[in-house]
Amino acid sequence: MFKLSSYALTTALLTNAAHLASGQCSEGTISEFSGTCSYTTFIGGLTNGCTETAFAASVPDDMTAEQYVNELCQYDAPTQFVEIQGTYQKDRRYFAGGGDLVDGPDWTVHSARLKRFNDNLGTSTLIAFPEYAARWDYNEANGLGDNGYPANMNLETSCDLNTIMCCFTDSQMDPFPSDATTDVCRHDLHDSPQSNHIKEGWSVFPGSETPTYCTGFTWTDGNEELLGNMMYDVSLKNTIEKGYHSSVPGTPMCGCVEHMPVVEEASCRTASKVGDITYTFTFDGADVSASNSAEITYSDCTDSTTGAVISLAAQFKANQVNKDDEAKIDEHLVGFNGCDDDLVEYLNEEQFLHQGQHATKYVTPDPAQWSDLVVGEGIYFLPPSINPEEADTHFRGLIDAGCKNDDDTDRPCIVRRVCTTCTSEVHRDIYYKRISPIPSFGDATNGGVYLLDMFMNQWYSEPANVLNTDFELYSTYEDALAGTNKWQFCNYNDQGIGFPRDCGPKSGVAGQWNSYTRGGGHANHHGFYVEKA
Repeated sequence: MFKLSSYALTTALLTNAAHLASGQCSEGTISEFSGTCSYTTFIGGLTNGCTETAFAASVPDDMTAEQYVNELCQYDAPTQFVEIQGTYQKDRRYFAGGGDLVDGPDWTVHSARLKRFNDNLGTSTLIAFPEYAARWDYNEANGLGDNGYPANMNLETSCDLNTIMCCFTDSQMDPFPSDATTDVCRHDLHDSPQSNHIKEGWSVFPGSETPTYCTGFTWTDGNEELLGNMMYDVSLKNTIEKGYHSSVPGTPMCGCVEHMPVVEEASCRTASKVGDITYTFTFDGADVSASNSAEITYSDCTDSTTGAVISLAAQFKANQVNKDDEAKIDEHLVGFNGCDDDLVEYLNEEQFLHQGQHATKYVTPDPAQWSDLVVGEGIYFLPPSINPEEADTHFRGLIDAGCKNDDDTDRPCIVRRVCTTCTSEVHRDIYYKRISPIPSFGDATNGGVYLLDMFMNQWYSEPANVLNTDFELYSTYEDALAGTNKWQFCNYNDQGIGFPRDCGPKSGVAGQWNSYTRGGGHANHHGFYVEKA
């Protein structure tokens, strides 16, 4: 997944600014070049008598010249998103659907800074994707990664579909295009608690409601250079040029599609650059700073064959190499006239209990064959022991209780997770079969593992947790015993995400994971059991 530099803090530049000794490099432009911003291109662009040796002699003592230039390239050369409005708090409130641009008392005053940026730099600078110093400690402390991404737009931990969308319900100036509004279906409030401040709940929008305009962009891994520009285009640019503002009640105004309301359709936007980006490094007598200039064009997404304008869902599907992944967007963009069917399925399948026993939900494992509940959430609620080693010892004891193969050889007992709220039917009942020795209890840096927490919160590949090398996954107990129809895809190593991340029978399936420390997955009602000997 794309990740911005960990140095994306404005204060870092102020602390580490190079102080070039007088006479080493002339005041003014010291390097100018086009293409990729790197130490190599910086050295190639040195000008006005500034040499590599002179520059290297003047960088901060705690880093090399190459490290310093790469820092400047990462977070100073692009225009930081926060510079457009001026503060993190303004951006935070705006993305959540409020703030001065949405409900402030004087539109003319509050929009003036944005108008100046839009007129002078909107199409002539590379913009960095939003990331803020104010979010850094919060994200790290809450298992959201080592980054400063804003709520509902964390590219590291909760934007698996590489798709961002903004939905507006009002306009200060231009009315929404009549053929571009969409029906809003519903929103699971658990998907955006940092915006609506509600831990659990749901809202549905049957029938007609206020006209809503949704637009967004999607990208493929390795093509992230213009993410900040596309973010600007679908958000602040729409607000400043057309007056679009206000969010669907209970939802963010902008966010990764996983955090946004389910709607029928959204328009699709993209950005491209004409020629290369030019980077300029200047020395003002005390500090070195970097800037950029570029020719950026914004446009609707189009079909690569016909040139016809296409929707956000269509562009997402066109981006997928694996055709099985195309359907992932259908959970969020349900298609024209798709809300009625989506609401029926959501309310019946996700929220309302069935009369009688549902085929794949509310499963109660046979107590003659399966242990008591080990740990779980929701209707399976059972916390682990507050003593990690005690909890892990109990769990390991169940696994090592002496289960047998058909030929009477010993094997570890199978771990089973049942999940009532998983949206993927094959993920409602999963069987984990261990095929290599389990590392002893301890810290991962010493080769140990807190095995129970691995299932609960930290689904990592190390130590010794690789699909079909250390364990196998199955959709049925019978398959697990016979070793047939084993799952073929697994991924790992996302802080705070537990079993089974995006593992699936053939390819990745997003959102079916559980976590006891963070939200965002569908496994809000699940429990773990272990096969009895």
